[in-house]
Amino acid sequence: MKRSIKLLVLIVSLVLTLTACGGNTTTINVTITDFAYNPATFTVPAGATVKLNATNNGIVEHEFAIMKLGTSVTPPFGDKDEGNIFWELDEIQPGETKSDTFTAPTEPGDYEIICGLAGHIENGMVGKLTVK
Repeated sequence: MKRSIKLLVLIVSLVLTLTACGGNTTTINVTITDFAYNPATFTVPAGATVKLNATNNGIVEHEFAIMKLGTSVTPPFGDKDEGNIFWELDEIQPGETKSDTFTAPTEPGDYEIICGLAGHIENGMVGKLTVK
């Protein structure tokens, strides 16, 4: 009986360890300048855990906001657009690298990326996240 319990504990521990190590994680590294994302297009698996590392090499603050599928911002960005944000990393200060993790959408498609700060979209600060 003790041997069966030890074996069961070992199996459960192994399964939990393999699950934690074998996760579906994707890392995105983006450099932000005034006024562009480099690169500007990204592809991630649907439902993946995504770690975003954003480095702001510009001279002003920026954001990295992913809009919901099927939505697009018509400049200027405003209150009408806030409810359409899927996920965002904001307040990325000049000279700063800021990181965070999110779960990619489960629905495949192209999602617009924008910097919602005043005048940034108008100056070309847009990108695309493709979910496959």
